[in-house]
Order: sequence, then structure tokens, then C-alpha cells
Amino acid sequence: MATDDRGEDARRVPPSVDARHARGVQFGDNSVQHNYFAPPVRSAYLEHVRRLAPATLLDRDAELARLAAFCTGDGPGEYLWWEAGAGDGRTALLSWFVLHPPPGVRLVSFFADDRRTVRQNREAFVDVVLEQLVELTDGSMPGHLTESTRESHLLKRYADAVEACRRRGERLVLVVDGLGGDDGAGDRGSSIAALLPAGGPRVVATSTVGWRVPADVPGGHPLRKRRARRLSRYVGPEERRRRAEEAARREQQRRRAEQDRRDREQRAEQARQEAEQRVRRARAAEAERTSPAARADATRRALTLVAGWTLALVVAAWLAWGWSDARIAAILTGQLLLAGAGAVAGLVPSALRLGAAYRPALRTPAAWLPAPRAALARGGGVLAFVVLGGAAAHDYLDARDERLSFQAIGVDGASFNSGEVVALVFLLMVAAGLAVAGLLVGRTAVEPWERRHREAQRAAASAAGPNRPPGTR
Repeated sequence: MATDDRGEDARRVPPSVDARHARGVQFGDNSVQHNYFAPPVRSAYLEHVRRLAPATLLDRDAELARLAAFCTGDGPGEYLWWEAGAGDGRTALLSWFVLHPPPGVRLVSFFADDRRTVRQNREAFVDVVLEQLVELTDGSMPGHLTESTRESHLLKRYADAVEACRRRGERLVLVVDGLGGDDGAGDRGSSIAALLPAGGPRVVATSTVGWRVPADVPGGHPLRKRRARRLSRYVGPEERRRRAEEAARREQQRRRAEQDRRDREQRAEQARQEAEQRVRRARAAEAERTSPAARADATRRALTLVAGWTLALVVAAWLAWGWSDARIAAILTGQLLLAGAGAVAGLVPSALRLGAAYRPALRTPAAWLPAPRAALARGGGVLAFVVLGGAAAHDYLDARDERLSFQAIGVDGASFNSGEVVALVFLLMVAAGLAVAGLLVGRTAVEPWERRHREAQRAAASAAGPNRPPGTR
């Protein structure tokens, strides 16, 4: 609008033009029109959102479907408010959703920064959201914005943006992440929640768990009527990979421990079976050793051993003295028989007890003689008994023959004399000594077999070990 002003000197003054709200001005000769347009606003906030969004979003199909249903649905409810703890992945979810909106939905977003103060986040919210709303209305940023007018322009632009989106067949949704840093404890008018629209666009907001609506939010605001839902914890690809590796490592350790346990059980079972087999073999061997047939065979061997060597010595005595003095051969025969009887008494019971464990070689003296020194000592003792016994027997026989001859010729008083009695007593003592000597020889002959049997029993018991069945020895 132009005005014609004239001064006091009646000089013509150029008209003044008020074109503050005009986009073009036409003035001057030939109707020349000059058009001046402010540059359109183009928000670059999505570049910041791309830095927040994960490369891949996994296991959030239910949440994404809930967001899409809220943004496109016609049901009641202007606000969708979720609570989430630190690390639950709320920023990852909303940033992904902002970059991948449902068809027919236009998203305006803001993500609070925990490094800013409450007031700094509020100022950033105004700048970021106002820029995106101005872009939606195809307008230019209002000039001469001040701290006092910025928020008013923001609140007015909500309705303008909703109307602009409606004309294009779209729905406007405001996404705000991070109301948790705004607990209402600051100065009045410092919260982001107080700048959220009470009508018009739908709003998706997230906060920390237990966040309370700040005091500067009006009483009828939808935030005071809505109850927050808890957002489930999100596991990102790196965390998923780490957990999978940890689970695989634990599973491998479990399988290794299970395999070790099975190996130990298998070895223990194998050892138990081997011990049972050894016990069964030992029992079978013990049964075979103590069977009547084995005991009879051992007794036969013992008797054969004693009888064979006694007969051999008797034959040797008769060959040595029988042709010259049959009496001496007879005396030696009696002494050998006494010693043989003692050997039978010392050998046969032990052989009967050993059973099959007693298997001497019958044709060698080593089967029933002790060590060389013991054999010489005992042989010397037996020889002494034989000599003494032979002398006593010879004296007794001489005295008896003399008495019998006196009786034959009728001599009075022909009875036992003192010499004959002494010789008889000494002969009986020597006979007892010979029987004891034979007993010692028999026990000496069986000692090696008893020792071998004891060693075999100890070895079998040691091999069976603690796994042997109860009742076994």
C-alpha cells in the first residue's frame, strides 16, 4: 500500500510501501513487477536419525506392528506412551520406525540427548520440530523469532501441519524419544512434555521407567490420562551374536562335561565288570581248587610222594645192608616207615586243604625238600636219629635174643633186665623222634605250595579292589 506524502515546502516525497507480508511488489513505470520469495525450509534431521538407527532391527515385529496400527488406525487415543529402561532399545526402535514409516503417515521426530540439560533439550525440541513442521506446510521460517515467540509459533504449526498433511491424504504423527530426563523438578515451563500437542497430531512418546508427568503439563493434557506401557528389552545384533557365542560356549562346555561324565561312568562300569569277571574267575578257580576231585588228586599226590621216596629209601637200605646183615636192613626199614608215617601226617592234611593248588613234581626231591641249608640240617638230624635208633634197636635186639635163649635152656630169672628196658625206652624215644622228623619233612614239603597259594589269593583280592561284590574274600 502506497501513500503520497508532501512536505511543508510542497515538494513531492516518494511514496512509502509496506510490503512486509507480500510475496511480490509491482510499482514504477510500465507496471514492472518485482517478486521476492523467502527460501523454502528443508529439514536435515533425518540424517541425525540415521546415525541413531541400527543397521538391522531384529525381534521387534510386534512393537513395529503396534506402532503402525496406532499411526494408521482410527480408534480412540491420541498418545502412545512407552516406558523403557536403560539399554532396552527404545531409541533403536523409534529411529528405525521413523526411517521406515507406514504408507500414508508423515512422521515428525525428536530424540532427546542425555548429555544435554532439561532446558537445552527443550530448546532443541523447539528448533528441530518447528523446522520439520514448517517444511510440511511449504512455508518459510518465520522471521524475527525470539525466545518468547518460538514456542508460540511451534504450537500454531501443529494445526497447520495436520491440515497440510490432511490435504495430501496423509496423517501427521509426532515421535518424541527420551522424556526421562525431564522429571518436572526444574523451573516451571522447562519440560518437553508441556510442548506436546493436546490435540491434532497423534503422538508416540517414550520415557524412562517410573517417569512422572511434569508439573508444567496442563491438567487436561492427554499425558495425564494415559498410562505408560512397559517396552520389552531389545537385543541388538552384536549383543545377540555375543549371547549366541556365549550360549554355544556353554553348550560346548556342557557337552564336554557330559561326555567326560559318560566316559567316567563307562570306565567305572568297565572296571566293575572286569572286577566282577575277576571275582567270578577267582570263585570258579576256588571252586575248582576245593572240589572233591582236586582234593582227592592232591591227597593222592602227597601219598604217592611219601610212599615213593620211602620205598626208594627202603630199597636202598636193603641193597646196602641186606646181603650182609638183614637185621640192620630191617631196622632201617622200620625207621624209614616211622619217618614216612610222620611225613604223611604232616603233608596229607595240608595237601587236602590246598587241593588243586598242590601239584608237586613227584620225581624230584626239590618238590618236598626245603632250602639247601635247612635240608642239610634236617637231614643231619634225621641221620643222627637213624644212627641212634639203629644202635638202640641193635642193643635191644641183642638183649632180647639173650633173654629168649636163656628161657629156651630153662635158666631161672630169664626176664627183662635193666639193659633191655633202657634199650627199649631209648628205642621208643628215637621212634617218636623219627616220626616227628618225618612230620617236619612233610610240612617243609608243603610250605612252598601254601606260600604260593597265599600270594595268589592276595593278588586276586588286590585285582578285585573295592569294586568286588559283597561276600567275596
